[in-house]
Amino acid sequence: MTEPDARILWQGARRAIAGAAPQRGEPATSPVARYLDPARHERETRALRRLPHAVGPAARVAAAGDWFATVLLGVPVLVTRGDDAVLRAFINVCRHRGAIVAAEGECGSGRKRFVCPYHSWTYDCRGALVGRPHEADFPSVPRAAAALVELPVAERCGLVWVVPEAVGAFDWDAYFGPLAGELERLGYDASAAGPHERRFVQASNWKLVLDANLESYHFQYAHRETIAHLFHDNLVQQQSFGRHQRIVLPKRSLAEAPGDAASWELLGRHSNIIYFFFPSTFLLWEGDHVNGFGITPESAASAACASWMLVPAAGHAKRAAEHWSRNWKIFWDAIDEDFALAASMQRGLASGANRALNFGRNEFACDLFERELEAVLGADDSRVP
Repeated sequence: MTEPDARILWQGARRAIAGAAPQRGEPATSPVARYLDPARHERETRALRRLPHAVGPAARVAAAGDWFATVLLGVPVLVTRGDDAVLRAFINVCRHRGAIVAAEGECGSGRKRFVCPYHSWTYDCRGALVGRPHEADFPSVPRAAAALVELPVAERCGLVWVVPEAVGAFDWDAYFGPLAGELERLGYDASAAGPHERRFVQASNWKLVLDANLESYHFQYAHRETIAHLFHDNLVQQQSFGRHQRIVLPKRSLAEAPGDAASWELLGRHSNIIYFFFPSTFLLWEGDHVNGFGITPESAASAACASWMLVPAAGHAKRAAEHWSRNWKIFWDAIDEDFALAASMQRGLASGANRALNFGRNEFACDLFERELEAVLGADDSRVP
């Protein structure tokens, strides 16, 4: 990445903290039914299964034979690195009677075969059916027609991304656009890895969590005991990249930094940068590492969250383990506050007190996300007979 790219962000942040007109949008509302309606949840799940979501660090499947199993929007997913070094993803379901082949949450290395626990149909790390007991009893199901169902998969920004529906060829370059390249030039490629991961079920609609993380209006109040002192109040520098967003959060320390010494190193020291990849992946660049999470709907009132720390390969040896643990704790001490408030909001919305959420002009990035999701749902509805 060239220094002028960093300089544009640096100068924009400095103008903002100097009192230039803050970035604002138009006021908007979001109907409460978006966060409560089971039918809406079903529409979202159907549409989101046709879009990419981050499922884990790419470093976890760096070598031939590496693999892990997870669940994404209710779809069991198996990610493997084949003996040909190709990364693949499959629906983790046996083609015989539909049993799960590899248990959710399991992972490993050096594996060449996956055996269904029900009748021992056996698949290789490329997804091919390579063995089954009593072969002669299945004359109408040739092995070639019973391979694991393959899903679109990619490695970008140090993560594995999967589309959990077998949609065929997927245009990954069009999806990521220039935003992924920005992170990768900072060292977040397939070799980036981190020492920390976390998975849990969140007691709120998934969108409430993303809304909270696309504005800084709440920092001085919700995070008064954690990170509020680090950041300017109610100040963001946002740019859209198609449906994705990049948001710069200037720190108070930026005011003491040299005005003309723009660099990515200084940006990392005096700001945080959110990279939001629509629809569900939030990556927070903090200079020497990224803390991020993916959040997807489980029900109208619950969501699945997976979170990872990513560190460029060159950065691991520069810091002691305590440094990464300390930063992981700082991140989650603050983010847990957001998740708790989202759960509180879910209970509040169910009370019937409000018919809509109100987004101020300062919360325009939240409205952008909600409007993009509405557009996706509208397009998906047109496909349903």
